[in-house]
Amino acid sequence: MKHLEVVVVGAGIGGLATALALSADGHHVTVLDAVKEFAEVSQRPHIQNFQIEYALTIPQVGAGIRVSPNSSRLLLRWGVDLDPIKKETSRGNRFVDWKNNFLLDVPYSDVKEKYGAPYYFIHRADLVDALLKATQRRKNITIKTQSKVVEYNYYRPAVKTEQGDWYSADLVISAEGIKSSARAAINGEPAEPTDTGDVAYRILVPAAPLLDDPEMRHLITEPWATHWMGPEGHAVGYPLRDGELFNIIIDITHNTDLGEPVGEAEWKKRADNTELIERFKDWCPQVRKLCSLTGEYLKWKLADLKQPLKRWIHPSGKVVLLGDACHPMMPYMAQGAAQAIEDAGTLRAALATYDNIPEALRVYERQRAPRAHYVAKNTRVLQEWLHLYDGPARYQRDEMMRHDNQRNPIFWAYTPRKDWLFGHDAEKLYKEEELQIPELPPMPPAEASVYSGKGVVGPRQSAAQSRL
Repeated sequence: MKHLEVVVVGAGIGGLATALALSADGHHVTVLDAVKEFAEVSQRPHIQNFQIEYALTIPQVGAGIRVSPNSSRLLLRWGVDLDPIKKETSRGNRFVDWKNNFLLDVPYSDVKEKYGAPYYFIHRADLVDALLKATQRRKNITIKTQSKVVEYNYYRPAVKTEQGDWYSADLVISAEGIKSSARAAINGEPAEPTDTGDVAYRILVPAAPLLDDPEMRHLITEPWATHWMGPEGHAVGYPLRDGELFNIIIDITHNTDLGEPVGEAEWKKRADNTELIERFKDWCPQVRKLCSLTGEYLKWKLADLKQPLKRWIHPSGKVVLLGDACHPMMPYMAQGAAQAIEDAGTLRAALATYDNIPEALRVYERQRAPRAHYVAKNTRVLQEWLHLYDGPARYQRDEMMRHDNQRNPIFWAYTPRKDWLFGHDAEKLYKEEELQIPELPPMPPAEASVYSGKGVVGPRQSAAQSRL
């Protein structure tokens, strides 16, 4: 396809990855974002090279990201230099219960050899920084901050910023995230985010206190993603920046959240550690110690879409959705950013293969929508299994986890599912028969679900105060 003028709305990981992917084929890409400055990068001077105008700062909140092989291979291919970044190579996923009893290891020792790319733990700020540096090396990428898009013309196509400036293009890509202002028009009807029943606490703590504690030291020196699973909640932790920091994500049900709720119109709010200390007072010493190390952090409302979108492409064939704008998902698969990066890879491949933009976009949607929807559905499966009370269903889960078969509720513990996820090359256009989706893992019995209204403790109580 001839070199296109492309406008990308949104300079998140998906938007920046898309700019890199498409600019590699000679397309000129303008990225528009409302931010005055990029908010998740360490303090640095202003950068003005290559038409990029922004300042880089970061609030000290939890900001880890797991970069799996299906996304790292694409970033490396597009010239994102990950070598200088302080990071950790993941040893795998480790699962323990809320009393710290070992349940399962899913090792990643063969990931690079088997899938051709590494699995990293990276500070989100450092990944964004690497993406931005890669865009600086592309003269056909322009990034404009303080450029909030307030109107789409889907037929021209073009977008208007709040300053009144119009940006025309051959193709407009909405990578605005879960709050996409273009989703309803493209889908043909409203598709509002749905509360999943959970809230996430993103926390970042220094590694030094953990290294000084014999009971906690291994969490830094052995870089596993450790999952503590318990009643109506779980915690995930892994080291960052060559063991300088420890990233913690704590996900709990609204029902057992002791802090002030995130409001209906809000997506996140700041909180302190008193609510977490009380919420996890009956859990293992490891989780209690992690909670006690936290200071101020962000609490996020977790949302997704109730149903898959009817379409990702506007009928004009000139405006398309990408990333969380069309497939938001909970963080339980650690695939939100990875799936957006995959979107960028498939969009590049489709535009490189077909001379007609609408046809290329239809191929992109056919290749991507079933895969992204399947990953999103698996976050719901994990949500159910990770948050069970002690009882028959939990003990059934623990037994099922030990077997490498399709009934294993832990996605990565069934080898064909793991291969399907990590081995996928999004820049390859697959034949229909090659796009087979693995069978979903089973759900726990309805009577054990903490989301069905059964077996759920009273509001604002400690989850440990009740058992099945």
